[in-house]
Amino acid sequence: MKKLCLLFVSLSLGCAQEKGLEKEQTNKKPEAIQTDVASTVVETDNKCKACVESIYAETEPDTAFDFSNGQRLLICGGSEIQDKKKVYSEFVISECGNNTLIGFWGAVEKYGIEYVKDTLKLSKVELLAIGENRELTEKTWLTEYFYYQDNELQRVKKLNPKIAYSQSEIDNTLQEYEATKWMIQIESSQEYTEEKMRLANRLLVAAVSGSRKAEQYFKEFASNFKPDGVYSEWYSEMESLLEFAKKQRKNSR
Repeated sequence: MKKLCLLFVSLSLGCAQEKGLEKEQTNKKPEAIQTDVASTVVETDNKCKACVESIYAETEPDTAFDFSNGQRLLICGGSEIQDKKKVYSEFVISECGNNTLIGFWGAVEKYGIEYVKDTLKLSKVELLAIGENRELTEKTWLTEYFYYQDNELQRVKKLNPKIAYSQSEIDNTLQEYEATKWMIQIESSQEYTEEKMRLANRLLVAAVSGSRKAEQYFKEFASNFKPDGVYSEWYSEMESLLEFAKKQRKNSR
């Protein structure tokens, strides 16, 4: 059975391979995803062939996205093919004609990218306990949408509504927490550590599903288990996911 730390590392910390691919791509032309307005695309292509200079990534584009209003967005940074799909990590997005980067996405993030109906979609992949029997699996956590409205670039983030538990799954998670005989992580076995990190992830999903008790238990988890090293990093990442979900819930009211 794969260790949870290896799953987490491969999902969020394995940037070395992407950096190697980054170097291999420096002499390649960017993959252009174009609209049907050929003349506009050609005009934009002549004006913009590089990302804004920064400390985060090279200026040579990996992929270009051409919009029907004549504007272009460029992605510069690391990418690789996983399961026949292109996955991005440690990259920037640059808008032609804008001297400021739109944003930087770090090595601990993993995104799938899609361009549909004049909209660029970035889907963030996370390790979440929403598989069969609440086991861990990689799923889209949120999607960022980039599109133009009145020639102004819009950016919207939306939580995946499918990241949710049924009431019975919430109840099972709460009961699992309440029945736990706690040991701190540095004094526990690998099996116990994996089990408790799965529990933390289940509490996260239960809290995102609306359980206040699950949110309370999730916050107590750190003092009960005291995760260390990569597990502490993973727990901190889960904390940030919960905060984002709470903000989304508040804004939707």
